[in-house]
Amino acid sequence: MSAGPIVASGVGILLLVVTAYVLIGGTLTTTEVLVEAQSSLAAQQEARMRTAIAIQETALNNQTLYVELENTGSEPIVDISSIDVYLHYEETGPVYIPPGAGPSRWSRVTIEPDGVHPGQWDAGETLTLSVTFEEGATPICVQVVTPNGVSASTYIR
Repeated sequence: MSAGPIVASGVGILLLVVTAYVLIGGTLTTTEVLVEAQSSLAAQQEARMRTAIAIQETALNNQTLYVELENTGSEPIVDISSIDVYLHYEETGPVYIPPGAGPSRWSRVTIEPDGVHPGQWDAGETLTLSVTFEEGATPICVQVVTPNGVSASTYIR
């Protein structure tokens, strides 16, 4: 009797064990990534539910629009530079205004009162933005969107 069939059976069993180990390892890794993604999504949704903003007042001064926003939620806005600002024009529709200095840009003017976490927009604080726009086109509406997707908009009077 030769040892060939016994060796072939041993190699076959070894291949089955290695294949099972790879499949189980991949399944566990995939499950771990999925659970982590779901946890992250739940945390983001909870933060979004606690976020609320309201535009208190707008004022036009030449080619600059001043927008006063109040954080009416309980979630602080940490990264103010990630806020999105859109101006709506009657002729062209909405236009994204990036942060920064210069024409067609917005910048932070003040946060009042800024006593709890300086530089962050905490609950109950009022953030004032200045938005510059191109000469000759007057916006009719402004929309401000927080980094987690909560927005407020108003017509400009």
